[in-house]
Amino acid sequence: MEPQRVRVVSDVDSGDARPFDVVGLGVNTIDVIAVVERYPEPDTKVPMQALEMQGGGMTATAMVACARLGLRARYVGKIGSDHWGEMALTQIATEGIDVGGVIRTGGPGHVSLVLVDAATGERRLAYRRPQDYDIQPSELERAVITSGRLLHIDGVDAAAAMQAIDWAREAGMIVTMDGERIVPGIEDVWPRVDLLVCNPRFLAAVTGIANHRQALRALAAAGPPRVAVTLADEGVLGFSEGEFAAVPGFDVQPLVDTNGAGDVFHGACAVGELRGWPLEWTLTVANAVAAMKCRALGGRGGIPRLNDVIEFLAGRGYRELSRALSVGRD
Repeated sequence: MEPQRVRVVSDVDSGDARPFDVVGLGVNTIDVIAVVERYPEPDTKVPMQALEMQGGGMTATAMVACARLGLRARYVGKIGSDHWGEMALTQIATEGIDVGGVIRTGGPGHVSLVLVDAATGERRLAYRRPQDYDIQPSELERAVITSGRLLHIDGVDAAAAMQAIDWAREAGMIVTMDGERIVPGIEDVWPRVDLLVCNPRFLAAVTGIANHRQALRALAAAGPPRVAVTLADEGVLGFSEGEFAAVPGFDVQPLVDTNGAGDVFHGACAVGELRGWPLEWTLTVANAVAAMKCRALGGRGGIPRLNDVIEFLAGRGYRELSRALSVGRD
């Protein structure tokens, strides 16, 4: 059953003259992705079925999802000076995402090695994030951060995230967060956002509670008015205004690669947040976009366009939500 009918606010007709809908502050990388029949045992070799290089990183990939869903997106973060860094910058910019606020560093680029199990689509990842990729508050520009209607953060650079939230609050922006990593200072960041969507590890770590429903209540009591935990193929559980929203996952075939599904989910949440939708609608759209992404290799290769998502939802019985998503599209 779909959520109750709500007034739909068009992104195009919002009346806000800011140049961007979404500003994302956080991590970017280049993913070197290898598909294998099985994960190799110690001191063994397995052949690769496929090998690709794609842009990755939590926030950068979330911004790609925003752009493909028709939002005006800006990415803010560190980019290295080697060929990995230049590749990362190019892959962000070619999606139509503004990179005018990118901070350049003279060090090497951020690179992730991703092993994908061909049978299940599950992944294992190793990464190099150079220390000079850490974003300092002094490196941020207020005008860049406040150039959108919504700020999305991953909180990896906690002090910089706090500065950005301060400016965003003063500018009346919505603030969303990808709760994935526990880093020093994160306990000061997540209570200040409007929508916090996290994984089960983050939820248990910051609340000390194993039960998801109890933990979400504790999370909301500490600050964020809308909270949710992603549960892989089981969907997502949200909590807002004293009510839970249990949104089932979508079964998609072929299931090729789960890499980046969470990042894409967070980007898609921006659509519902900007339109003032109930949490259940926001999470349903995000679930659909993330599931569709898993049909292709890499964190970005399978991210769908807005029209594809509209058709996907309509074909699965979410006709009212599909119509609402159609409002304001080009």
